[in-house]
Amino acid sequence: MAVVRLIRRRDTTEFLASTVADPLIETVPGQTSTDSRRRSRRLGWATAAVVFIAFAIIALVSMQTGLHGNARTTNPNPGVTPYPPFLGVTNWPLVTSITSAVLTVAFFGYLAWQSIRQRSPHALLIVGIAAFFAGALDPLANWATFAIFDPRVGHFPLTWPYFNASPLLEPTLSFLGGYASYYVMTGLGLLAIHRRFIEPHLRRDTWLGRHRFAAVFITGFIAGLLINAVMQFMWLKVGLFVYTEVAGPVLHVAGRQLPVLMVIYDSVLFAVVALLCVRDDSGRPAIVAKLAQRLPALGPRITTTRLMVAATAVLMSAVLLPIAVFSLLRIGGDPKPAYDVWPYPTVRVYDPYGQLERAGKPGPFYR
Repeated sequence: MAVVRLIRRRDTTEFLASTVADPLIETVPGQTSTDSRRRSRRLGWATAAVVFIAFAIIALVSMQTGLHGNARTTNPNPGVTPYPPFLGVTNWPLVTSITSAVLTVAFFGYLAWQSIRQRSPHALLIVGIAAFFAGALDPLANWATFAIFDPRVGHFPLTWPYFNASPLLEPTLSFLGGYASYYVMTGLGLLAIHRRFIEPHLRRDTWLGRHRFAAVFITGFIAGLLINAVMQFMWLKVGLFVYTEVAGPVLHVAGRQLPVLMVIYDSVLFAVVALLCVRDDSGRPAIVAKLAQRLPALGPRITTTRLMVAATAVLMSAVLLPIAVFSLLRIGGDPKPAYDVWPYPTVRVYDPYGQLERAGKPGPFYR
């Protein structure tokens, strides 16, 4: 009996030793690696959220209205406001700022909550973050398009680098997510229009029927032209901003001048965002997933980070290319005055090349 117990004890020891030594049945290292990647992703998202929240707090605490006596841009002899209040509202910048803040918080708050519930970033959150990075190019866009905002708009301090690339000011709330939520919600609306009114009537044997992405883009662009024309006109009508000069044709509507190229510019962005909102069977942005999979540098495995990088690259390219075109038109083209009456009596007229003064527009001017 003693010999039998010794043999059994020896066999058990050898079995345990072989089990530990056999790499084919080890599971702990692989599980540890998966947990490590999951913790890294969570740490990355948490770090990005903390950085953004810190920046947002600093920006909101530092937010200003008015020009604070800036000698370069303040008109020392302001006159009266040339236009009566639209619909009786005297402070449209405040109305639009409150509306923008509510929509932005509701939009990103809902997507963040959905992402927490499903334990992975929502597809529209990926598009929204990409739109935020694309919207961060707004100071360059304002410079390229001669865009001047009402000085009552809440804005970054006029002395902050990069933000002072805007000819007069850079709106804070729009930069912090207002542009992103506006573009993504508009893109979603255009995609809904396509699915409701266009897609059911496309035959499968037609070119658009076989190329869904192209059909979505075309619908988004055409419908976006009308939507953007109305929005641009309304913003000009209420005096939220004005373009001092513009290249290309201009529509004269109800005492305002609407640059056609600006209507086209935003419509292209709307169509691109609508395209990014199309999701595949896995719930991911379909065209972004295809792009991320085909890029050799990213490898075949599709992760949230790679989706976000691809989406950001698409949207930033869609913004940078028109900015480059408008910059060339600004520098090498022949821009013409794009307003009838200067709407901001407390602000000098932005005239970087002296075109407005030569055209007979009243000053004073700043460059």
